[in-house]
Amino acid sequence: MEKTLLIDLGGTHMRFAILSVENNKIDSVNKKKLQLEDKLDTFLQDILAENKNQINNLVLSIAGPKLYGTIEMTNRTLKIDANKLKEKFNLKNCLILNDWEAIAYSYPSLKSDNLINLINPKTNFYNNNILFFGPGTGLGVSLLIDEKYVQSTEVGNINLGVNELVGDELASTNQFSKIEDTISGTGISKIFELKKDKKISSEDIFKLAKNGEDFALEIIEDLIDRIAILLSQLTLTYMPGKGIFLAGSMMRSLISFIDKKKFEKQFLANIESPQLEILKMTPINIVTKENLALYGCLNYFNSIQKDLN
Repeated sequence: MEKTLLIDLGGTHMRFAILSVENNKIDSVNKKKLQLEDKLDTFLQDILAENKNQINNLVLSIAGPKLYGTIEMTNRTLKIDANKLKEKFNLKNCLILNDWEAIAYSYPSLKSDNLINLINPKTNFYNNNILFFGPGTGLGVSLLIDEKYVQSTEVGNINLGVNELVGDELASTNQFSKIEDTISGTGISKIFELKKDKKISSEDIFKLAKNGEDFALEIIEDLIDRIAILLSQLTLTYMPGKGIFLAGSMMRSLISFIDKKKFEKQFLANIESPQLEILKMTPINIVTKENLALYGCLNYFNSIQKDLN
């Protein structure tokens, strides 16, 4: 029996699913934390043995830029080469995707009830492109072009506009060198530490905010404002006529904190016509579906197999 292993290897956790050819859908997802960088090979050896070497296909979503069939992870000292993995584990297929490339390929798996609308223009789409965006350990951005082709980006690692996003006081600390330093879980943890002289995780900041703690609420509200401001700039950069999809666990956590009217006002602020009209025509949705990267890996693998047949 031929099986396919899908892996989403992020900066913090690894999620994976095993599919058979007969049941080519994701029924359950496993989550695992890798403590050491050399544990990926050990994990693959173990899981292949557990499945009696019936795993013939491996598709990985990896947090890092993809160059020449390899990905060097942004938040781990780990470099993954698709051809080397294919040869080492005697696989039929081994495919690697940037994590936000994979998330964009999840689009065919999304339904209307997987979306919460933030901005809903009463106009037709001005093209079929969709921008996927989401803060996490870092910041991910990718563009789905004409609902078929995906362009991953490194927007999170550019430094243009960082001072404007974070403000003069925090910028003066020299702790914010790129955009994902200001819009990410790592970023809000850093802000909390600078302001309160106390290290705390982004998850704990959200817990404090849900309990009504004033400073945690202020940090979350500032994060939402920064997201709206950056999205307005990215809208003019990428022209996502079919909308912006905000994805990932942090965006799902932000749902209960977002004031839609305030968010839209911030999104439209400081942009003049005719470019303002582009923003007004661009829908923005939060994706509530989890494990998008794994669904994207599966969709990508299925499209590759279809092309080969």
